[in-house]
Parts: sequence; C-alpha cells; structure tokens
Amino acid sequence: MSDRTTIDAYWERPETISLLDKNLRALETGFVLEHLRPDDELADFGCGDGESTVHYAAKVKTTLALEHSNNLRRKAEKRFAEAELQNVTLVAGDALDLDQYEGRFDVAVTQRVVINFMTWEQQQQVIQNVWKTLRPGGRYLMIENTVEGFEALNSVRREVDLPDIPLHDWHNCFLHLDEFLAFIDDKFVVESTRTFDLYYLLTRVFVNMFASFEGYGAGAVHDDIFDVADAAAKRLYETIGDRIRIAVPEGESFGPIQGFVLRRIG
Repeated sequence: MSDRTTIDAYWERPETISLLDKNLRALETGFVLEHLRPDDELADFGCGDGESTVHYAAKVKTTLALEHSNNLRRKAEKRFAEAELQNVTLVAGDALDLDQYEGRFDVAVTQRVVINFMTWEQQQQVIQNVWKTLRPGGRYLMIENTVEGFEALNSVRREVDLPDIPLHDWHNCFLHLDEFLAFIDDKFVVESTRTFDLYYLLTRVFVNMFASFEGYGAGAVHDDIFDVADAAAKRLYETIGDRIRIAVPEGESFGPIQGFVLRRIG
C-alpha cells in the first residue's frame, strides 16, 4: 500500500494512463449514458482527462467535472474546449471533501475512482460524500472494481495455464462486494448492475491463449491482433452481451469492473 503523496505523484506523470483498453472504456461510458436524462444536473467526481465526461455532458443539462490531479485536469480542460461544451464546470477537488456540493445533483458518476482510495475507511467516506451531494432520489452511477470479479477472471486464466493478471495494489484497492453492499444498504437502493463478462472472457482469456500481451499502461506490449480482437469483442458484447452471464464462485462479475445503478434513500 502506498501513501496518498505517492499515488498523487503517479497521476501527475504525463505518461500515466487510467485505462489502456479504450473499448472497455467505451462500454463503461455506454452504461452510464443509458441512465442519463436531458434535464439532469450531473457531477463526475474524479473525471480524469474528461474522456468520458464529454459524452455525459452532451446528454445532460449541466455537468460538474471534479478532478484532483493537476495533470489530468489540464487535459480535461483542453478536451472540453475542443468539444466546445458550454455546460461543463471543471474544478479542482477531492472526493474526500465534497461538503460544498451537498444536495446539488440529480446524478453522480464515479468511474474507477473509489478504488484509488487505499483504505476501506476512506472508500466509505467517499461513498457517503457522494450520497450527500445527491438530491432526494438522486442516482449514483458507479463503475468500480471488485475483488470477486478480479479473482473469477484470474481463476479461469489459471485453468488454461495463463498467468494471473497482477493487481496494482500500490495504488488500487478493489471493493469486496458483500462488504460494499452491506455498507450502502441504508443509503442506496441497488436498481440494477452491469457486468462485462463476455468482453472479459474474449479479451482477457481467449485471445491470450494464442497471442501475447505483457505489461500495463503506457508500458504495455502486445501482439497486433489485440487491436482487432478487442474491437470485435466490444461489438459482440454490444450485440449479445446482456444474454451471456458467466457463473462465478463469488459476487456477480466475471472480470473486475462492474457497474451499479444506485438510487439515494432519503
């Protein structure tokens, strides 16, 4: 586990990439877009470089884009300007301190943000803070990683003699699903969830059985077939992904990333 200073420094490095897999990001973004309305006032807490935020802003009334990293916030500012968005307010901030936004939003989004806080106590605080920013009945569209989904994927990789995908636990702390659901039980109703089982099976297991992918982020090295295969897997997921679920020993997801549609109680 790293301290906050080390993690902050990581996100200030120009070469740091939040999610290398652009097809998976597109699936995440599509999940959020399904649940947005034209009259929504939205907050994207931990908006990063704004890659997904520009799509959310185009579908809602107003958007607050909050980002802690100076490096990522500069990139987001440039992206928003290029998109000529008039309904986005970009601010510096920290999800551990959202008091000034209490009761402001119809919908809040976190996209692999909670997992960047390295203790369960901090993660609980972030979730509680997001709850406070929502109006009564507001929605929290949460895309985060679970321990159970991560292990389900790696267990299948081991069965076909592939190495585990490593957990970068020096700057990520995945959620334990049961612990998370117990914590939010009196705060949110879980209206629906989303998993990306088929996409993960194809891109993290099947293609890896005959092609090479090593490293992560900007340092990743992979065979060219992944560029074609990942795009094809995304298309197949978008076509039949909701019809295919993989049975897992624990949790709900085959693969770490999972989406939640949460409605505020109270």
